[in-house]
Amino acid sequence: MSSPTDETAGDLPVKDTGPRLLGGLKVPWNSKSRQLVSRVSREELEDRFLRLHEENIVLKQHASKQEDKIKRMATKLIRLVNDKKRCERIGGGPKRQGRDVELEETIEQLQERVHELEKQNEGLRNKLISTKQQLQFQGHRHTPYNHVQSRINTGRRKVNEISDFQESPRKGTKLQDAVEAGTPQPSITGVKQRLLQEAREEIKALESLVETQRDQILDLEHMAEVLKTQMRRKENEYEASLLQLREQQATDQRSNIRENVELIKLNKQLMEKSNALTVMEGKYIQLQEKQRHLKASHDALLANGDELNLQLKEHRLKCFSLEKQLQSKSFVEKKVGELQDKINDLEREKELLKENYDKLYNSAFSVTHEEQWKLKEQQLKLQIAQLETAIKSDLADKNEILDRLKVERDQTEKLTQENKELQLHYLEHKQQLDELKNHMKFFSKESEIDMTEFSEALMLIKSRKEQKSGQLSFLEKVDGDINKDLEKSIRELQATHAETVQELEKTRNMLIMQHKINKDYQMEVEAVTQKLESFQQDYDLKIKQYVHLLDIRAARIRKLEAQLKDIAYGTKQYRFKPEIMPDDPVDEFNEAIHLERGENLFEIHISKLTLSSEAIQASGDQEPSTFCTYAFYDFELQTTPVVSGLHPVYNFTSQYLVHVNDFFLQYIQKNGVTLEVHQAYSTDYETVAACQLRFHEILEKNGRILGAANLVGIKGDIPHYGTIEYWVRLRVPMDQAIRLYRERAKALGYITSNFKRPEQMHQQIPKTADLSLTSDDNLNELHITIKCCSNLKSGATKSHVQPNPYVVYKFFDFADHDTAIIPNSNDPQFDDHMCFPVPMNPNLDRYLKSESLSFYVFDDSDTQQNTYIGKVDVPLISLAHDRYISGIFELTDHKKHHTGTIEVVLKWKFTYLLPSSSAAPEDLMNVIKKEESEADKKLHRASSVTTPVVVPIPKPRQRTIPTDKKVSFVDITSHQDSMSISDEDVQKSSPEMKVTKKLQVKASSVPDIPEPSEKIRIEIIALSLNDSRVAMDDTIQRLFVECRFYNFPAEETPVSLPKPKSGQWVYYNYSNVLYVDKETNQARRESLKTILQRPEMPNGSIQFTVVSDPPEDEQDLECEDIGISHVSLIEIFQEKKDIIEQNIDVFDAQVDGEVIGKLRITVEALHALYSIYEEYRDELET
Repeated sequence: MSSPTDETAGDLPVKDTGPRLLGGLKVPWNSKSRQLVSRVSREELEDRFLRLHEENIVLKQHASKQEDKIKRMATKLIRLVNDKKRCERIGGGPKRQGRDVELEETIEQLQERVHELEKQNEGLRNKLISTKQQLQFQGHRHTPYNHVQSRINTGRRKVNEISDFQESPRKGTKLQDAVEAGTPQPSITGVKQRLLQEAREEIKALESLVETQRDQILDLEHMAEVLKTQMRRKENEYEASLLQLREQQATDQRSNIRENVELIKLNKQLMEKSNALTVMEGKYIQLQEKQRHLKASHDALLANGDELNLQLKEHRLKCFSLEKQLQSKSFVEKKVGELQDKINDLEREKELLKENYDKLYNSAFSVTHEEQWKLKEQQLKLQIAQLETAIKSDLADKNEILDRLKVERDQTEKLTQENKELQLHYLEHKQQLDELKNHMKFFSKESEIDMTEFSEALMLIKSRKEQKSGQLSFLEKVDGDINKDLEKSIRELQATHAETVQELEKTRNMLIMQHKINKDYQMEVEAVTQKLESFQQDYDLKIKQYVHLLDIRAARIRKLEAQLKDIAYGTKQYRFKPEIMPDDPVDEFNEAIHLERGENLFEIHISKLTLSSEAIQASGDQEPSTFCTYAFYDFELQTTPVVSGLHPVYNFTSQYLVHVNDFFLQYIQKNGVTLEVHQAYSTDYETVAACQLRFHEILEKNGRILGAANLVGIKGDIPHYGTIEYWVRLRVPMDQAIRLYRERAKALGYITSNFKRPEQMHQQIPKTADLSLTSDDNLNELHITIKCCSNLKSGATKSHVQPNPYVVYKFFDFADHDTAIIPNSNDPQFDDHMCFPVPMNPNLDRYLKSESLSFYVFDDSDTQQNTYIGKVDVPLISLAHDRYISGIFELTDHKKHHTGTIEVVLKWKFTYLLPSSSAAPEDLMNVIKKEESEADKKLHRASSVTTPVVVPIPKPRQRTIPTDKKVSFVDITSHQDSMSISDEDVQKSSPEMKVTKKLQVKASSVPDIPEPSEKIRIEIIALSLNDSRVAMDDTIQRLFVECRFYNFPAEETPVSLPKPKSGQWVYYNYSNVLYVDKETNQARRESLKTILQRPEMPNGSIQFTVVSDPPEDEQDLECEDIGISHVSLIEIFQEKKDIIEQNIDVFDAQVDGEVIGKLRITVEALHALYSIYEEYRDELET
């Protein structure tokens, strides 16, 4: 085998990956291109070829991806066009929901990613295989000296071992170097020429392949550009069509939604109005029908009574055989009395329904109260406007008076100036006159000539001069005129001076009067301003009160709405499909019986009797003959056939044509039928057993009601004589009538629990209210209040039925106490108050510290014995430390499952003092601290007492309005640690209970130590009224007290108490603490500093207002201020003494100055006021 001399002769063959179709084509090359190619080395050519090949592959992959995208876009576009055509073809029908295009695109992208990864994986696998093959070939590379055998064993495989592998050439290789082992080796020059020829041919082939690849690349680039343009165009078309479709779909959906919303609104309004109209018409028709039926039944009963009386008169003359008719006569008289009572009850129920209907009608359709509020608001606004106009007019008058005063002042100044000028003239003239007089006196003194002589001399001189010269005569006239003018001017000046003095006096008087008038006007303006400010304050106060009243009214409305909702929707209507067994006989309705409106067919079926072994032994007969008798409602006595045997089967059915009204339904719910079993002896019989058949389940289920009753032996005192099986049913289901009856029963229950008469309120005032706890009197009263239950859950067998709950508990050595029954309610409101007078002795103290009070909630409709809805144990240790217990407790059944909650309050009327043998006063605090943690643990567990408590047996009861109830005391508010936490918030935040930390010890045993904390404590203890108009006014029934101080929020007693009689007291025991410490209540300290700076402030005192609370059945009335009293903090600060349990006068809020009663209060504020005074001493003293 000749070995090639070229260094590339031993390289691995290159795989021809080009297209097969172009393999045989020869592209003519010119010599220049060949020369250019021949200059390039083989590695560079191979590198270029491989790069072009890879670019070609990348372009192909990109082109295939673009084609796939174009196909997918075309498919989506076709789908969208088809959906659009389908929607347009369907038209206004229900539109199909559009495809989730984004989800489909995501799925397709993920699928493409999967395909790409698979392709990459396949490529990597191929590369791995080719790499392995190259490694194998490199291990056996051909060299010119392969024919020379190695003299050293290197461990490599020899030629003959791999000859088989070399003889099989690889697919697609251009060079074949495998030569048979037996051929001779050619010369070196022949090998070089052959290799050169092969290289040239290979170069030619590569050049041709490069040209073809370039052409293909150009074609593919052109195709790629075309595909890109097509793809862009299709993408633009698809986006435009998609946007158009989305906009059209969005507009269609908006229009449909808008139309649907409008249609729903209109339908809802139409349904509400139609329902309201139908409800009102139905109620009106029902009331008319009830009234007509009541009249007809009343007339029929009267006629029946007259007929029975006539029959009794006739049958008295008959013989002894009619004794049973006399017995029936007594039975009929009893029934007549019962019917008369029922008629009276129905009349009262009718009146109640009428009142409730009127209230509901007024509350639902009238806006008179709102109009009254608006009218009052308008009146107040009108008063404010009138006051403003009055102030404006007063201001105008004031301005006018000021202007007049200014004008008068100007006139006065002018007159004063004129007066000064006149005085100057007067003085000048007077001076001239004095000079003339002086001259005259001088002349008269010098010549001792009198004035008359002087004048005569002058006259002679003048006459002579006139005689001498007539022209000088005018001098005398001038002198005379001058004298006359001087005298005249002097008189005028005197008159003017007098007038000026008078005018000045008048002006002075006028100015004094104007000053007084201005002062009066100023005082009047100040009074009007103060009055306006007081009016504004009263108006703001009334607005706040109105807002508070509106909140109370809204809360009561919500409460009534909840009760109405409970009445309307709480009594749910359940439909039961009776189970029909294959062997049951088919009931055939007797068409001969024609039922009128309101009538039904009630059936009682007595199936069979099973006697016990004791009954068989007592009868003494192996085959006793028995029969049963029973009387239902007001029908005749029914008797079953006489059947013999130990297990007699009667299969006796009695049918009663009844009128389904409230009488019948009440009889079904409350009463039962006495069934008696008789044993027959030939012509005689003997009553051996009896039982009660109950039918109340027929009000809860439809169809046939199966039952079994235990017979009690009459003869021989056999407790279990046997079992009677029976079933009852109403032939025609009357769910509507039963549901309405249950609703009425529930409404009457709410009326029973909420309606309280004034007489009952007066009866609730305890007789021991005036007693004071002394050392000789060791009695105290514990008041237990059961307010309500919430979310009660009946047994599992009656989970769909609302219970008829009532509560039973036993305190100390008293008898069991039970509340009224609230029918058909899961959230009953009991408001049951009970007072237990107990002596404070060691036995009571031991009982309070070691026992718990158990409250049991029973269901009156449950026929099983010793079963209760829920139970809770309340530890009484807090009562032993003079704390009251109030809170919401969790009820649990016998399986410790949660069945609801109950709210109770336990509190002492007077301060509870430990017996002398229990603990000394100095050890009280240690005992309290030691037992407080135990009490808290017990309170949180609420049922951790290990003392066994016997479950009270529920007794048969009647739903009557509770009349014998003790006084209801309100909760004593605890001394809270923060002002912002109210009683309601505490009850909501701590569902277990709250305990007040209040301990009162006599002053002789423990000294009073003032609390160092800076606070103001206000306590409202009790209220008493005297013989005034308030005590005589019957419209005022319940009172509560409101406390208001400066700009602090107003506080009031939690609940209202009945109005006390004249001379008696009602106790609120309400306490409120206002903290004024520096750390958290700096604003309150500033307010108190303002009060100390300005003692004359009108709102610097604590105001107590006694307010009348309207009764529960007259919530439309408003609260009215009855009396007002004040306590001044300035007086407390000046007198240096707190007010401790003092009685202050309560003045009538409508009649000024009249005292209507006394209010016993406590105000502790001295420590806080002194602290503020010490802090701001410099500011307050300046």
